[in-house]
Amino acid sequence: MNTHFNDLWLFTQTVLHGGISAAANANNLQRSKVSRRIQVLEEALGCELLIRTTRTIELTESGKHLYQLAYKQMYHIEQGMRAMKESQQDYIGVLRLAVPSALMTSQVFNSIITEYSTQFPNIRLEIENHQDSIDLKRQGFDLQVLPERVTVADENYIQFSLIPYSSHLVASKKYLDTHPSCETLADLKSHRVFANRYNAGLLSADIPIHLKTDDLNLMHSMALQGKGIAFLPQTQIHSQTSVAHDALIQVLPHIEFPRLNLTLIYPSAKNLSKKTQALIALFREKVK
Repeated sequence: MNTHFNDLWLFTQTVLHGGISAAANANNLQRSKVSRRIQVLEEALGCELLIRTTRTIELTESGKHLYQLAYKQMYHIEQGMRAMKESQQDYIGVLRLAVPSALMTSQVFNSIITEYSTQFPNIRLEIENHQDSIDLKRQGFDLQVLPERVTVADENYIQFSLIPYSSHLVASKKYLDTHPSCETLADLKSHRVFANRYNAGLLSADIPIHLKTDDLNLMHSMALQGKGIAFLPQTQIHSQTSVAHDALIQVLPHIEFPRLNLTLIYPSAKNLSKKTQALIALFREKVK
């Protein structure tokens, strides 16, 4: 049997991208070449690996077995070679990060990215807004940050919990002076409450949320304008000067809501690039 490594790699790429054409496009190859090399692989192994249809492909039982056998090994080899190359070139290249918009608009995230870019000016950052867990390997991301309540797409991914953060209800003095007093959670029913998709569930279901948004800056701004009571993460509150200057007042300060965790997610702890390690370290330092 004369099986070439490149043919095996093209087979895993075809499965990973969901088709021969997609694999060819992802690797800047002609579709006919990818199809031919997979056919050569099938002939060398003496079995059919793919069931080809017009729009997509399906794996045979032999194909499933080969993919499970080959992909993890190839992924580790690629990561290892990538790490070796980066170790020789220090902190350069591209780092792709997926974060939810609730974090993307926060001051703490802004400070992390600003500091990281200052420390490593030769690294090109690509940051995309993703609310749900994504397949980091297939979509080519180095790291994702999500609240712990979101189910991770691949249970084999590494999940590192940052220090838990709490959320607090805040409002302007003007709003509190011109609306009914709020001394219990039940009193919130008489107020306009703003929350995001992650901490809204910490409030009772019978408390109407008048604005649910992942834009924390918008919530903060509307609270400053006296439009209602905002349920903001402590990282957002502490990073703003308004609370320090009494522009916003904590509502129901005697109530301690359950704390939430942010989770750092990455495909593997093995051969983790230095640039990814550096960003993880910054998150661990800042989110506390």
